Amino acid sequence: MISPKIRAVLVKELRDLLRDRRTIFAAVVVPLLLWPVMMLGMSEVAQMAQARLEREVYDVAIPPGTTEFFAMLSKLPGAEEDSREAESGEPAAEEPKAGVPPLMKKKTSSPALNFKSMADADAEKALAAGAIRAWVNLPPDIEQLIKAQQPAKVEVQYDKAEERSRQAAGRIEKLFERYKRHKVDENLKSRNLRREFLEPFAVTLHNVALAEKVGGSLLGAVLPLLFIVMIITGSIYPAIDMTAGEKERSTLETLVGMPVRPIEIISGKFLAVATLALGNAALNVASFAVTLLLLPGLKAANFQLPWSALPLTLLLLIPLALLFAGLLLAVASLAANQKEAQVYCLPIYLLPMLGMMVVTMPGIELEGPLLLAPVLNTALLIKELFLGHGTAQQVAFVFFSTCLYAVGTVALAARVFAREEVLFSAQGSLRLFLKRRFFKPALHPKPGDALLVLALLFPINFYCQLALAKALLDPAAGLRPAQFSVLVLVPQYLLFLGLPLAAAWYLKLDFARTFLWRKPALSGLLGAACLGCGSWLIAQQLVSWQSHFWEYTPGDMGALDKALVPLLASARGKVLMVFLIGLTPALCEEHLFRGFLLQGLRSSRKWLALLSVGLIFGAYHFPLFKQPVVMLLGVTLAYVAWQTSSIWPGVLFHFLHNSLSLLAPAALSLELETPAAGKPLPGVPLKFLVPAVVLFLAGLWLVRRARAKVVNVPSHASGI
Repeated sequence: MISPKIRAVLVKELRDLLRDRRTIFAAVVVPLLLWPVMMLGMSEVAQMAQARLEREVYDVAIPPGTTEFFAMLSKLPGAEEDSREAESGEPAAEEPKAGVPPLMKKKTSSPALNFKSMADADAEKALAAGAIRAWVNLPPDIEQLIKAQQPAKVEVQYDKAEERSRQAAGRIEKLFERYKRHKVDENLKSRNLRREFLEPFAVTLHNVALAEKVGGSLLGAVLPLLFIVMIITGSIYPAIDMTAGEKERSTLETLVGMPVRPIEIISGKFLAVATLALGNAALNVASFAVTLLLLPGLKAANFQLPWSALPLTLLLLIPLALLFAGLLLAVASLAANQKEAQVYCLPIYLLPMLGMMVVTMPGIELEGPLLLAPVLNTALLIKELFLGHGTAQQVAFVFFSTCLYAVGTVALAARVFAREEVLFSAQGSLRLFLKRRFFKPALHPKPGDALLVLALLFPINFYCQLALAKALLDPAAGLRPAQFSVLVLVPQYLLFLGLPLAAAWYLKLDFARTFLWRKPALSGLLGAACLGCGSWLIAQQLVSWQSHFWEYTPGDMGALDKALVPLLASARGKVLMVFLIGLTPALCEEHLFRGFLLQGLRSSRKWLALLSVGLIFGAYHFPLFKQPVVMLLGVTLAYVAWQTSSIWPGVLFHFLHNSLSLLAPAALSLELETPAAGKPLPGVPLKFLVPAVVLFLAGLWLVRRARAKVVNVPSHASGI
């Protein structure tokens, strides 16, 4: 049941939105117009473009002295039959390509060719300048060579980037294929042989797919993402108007000043946005279905919409609409005005683009981690439903998991909405763009500052590593120690350590409190040492369990591991690797993630901050296969920093984990990984795993005790 206060906010917001013509246009008019215009307009434009191409005569350069030969080619029998063949090479006797609506089909008549005699040099220049569409190079005495059964080479040069040049090249290829068949028939006839001598049997392909499955295969990869884009389009404007728009109009203070809790206000706004988003989803599905239902010629083309998938598609779009409604409200609440909110909400449009890339990849199925991936799991399941493959288990799992994500976004929006500095501040997370002389000294970064630094660091680190790899690596020579050292040291010290230090200076932060440069308790150091000695074996076991339901593929990391094996063969190489893989990430990454980021999120609830740091830490580490375990390690490292109020136990934990992962397997004769793709990784023997778990639990107990030995200073004074 909806409380009266939430219902009052909901009615008020819906009334305001429905009075706005922009809302009506985005939520109602666009879905109704989109599908008819797209279906009819695209097919009409495609037909017009194809008809224009067919009317054109394509100039083709030929060698001097071959004009009569090409005139003979054009008069060979079979040209009319070839003109009925499809561009894809399907024979004219075959039925129309299944699943392609007639309005969307290309006409298959071939373009006319105009042969021009040119010297080779002139033809090459003319093709580059676009004066001709193709250039045929062949021996002038080609007919004599064929009669003498000598090899005759025909070259067709064209510009693959130009559609007209591709059309001309295809027509020339058909011309010579017809000539080849003609010569083969003449040779067979002269020897009293039939064509069956060369073709003893024929293979005929028959399509047994039902019309619904054919339609689902063509629509399933595109429609889910279009539906998602339209849901975002229908809900983004209301979300911005209810948050940043009210800030800009100074009407939010009146609503907040009423005897209504923030959770009730944001719930009413959320329900209003969700109502419009759900209406948008329903209109999109209905408009698309009606458009296809009324489209002529579908039945003749063996194309039918899988109607049974539409109700389930609409059901799956409901929690997705709720998810985007909560997410857009949370993001738009951070902005001071509507223009700023549009900038903040723009990255949300990238989610469907990411989904488009994943859904259209061959071999991607809804299983393993993809069942948990928001947006992607819905898109993949709708694709499966259109193909008739979806199961009730998958529908239930995706539906309820997306509902949980939607609840999380609503809770996040309510928490953001309840903060006064977010509701009434015009700066918020944009402080980094202001002049430094206006900043006031602070003890630690604000959440917006910390998240902005991490968001900027990800693409900078990505491009930096790509540039270094391109400049230093030679695939033929392999990976040398000096090159590997540069690949590790430059990003780590310049970006992971240098960027947060520079940001702390720019924002006038207290370095000691921002990066937790506090002397830790002895129990904290002992606990971190125990955690580091046990965590590497536990992580290996978790990866082994994960490999049973998430296929392990070595990929590039396997090649990197092989390249590093020679470095571990000598004592000097081991010392270098401990410095590069053990000490350097421990020092640099702890300052970034458990220093700058964790302190920026310290004002949040404890476990929300720890989980956020762990998730972001895992997102920075590839390959994807190991990210879940790395995220768990990130949460544990954040817990150590939180409990000890010092960065140094985490540095020790991180150093021991990385170093032992590198050196201990060989020392203990453990085979923990295998390069065989698709096979589960071997687990850790119990004689090693049990002591590791005991050590890890003892470390957690010691770290928990270390909290009591830290002086309890109020958070507003200590910055933690």
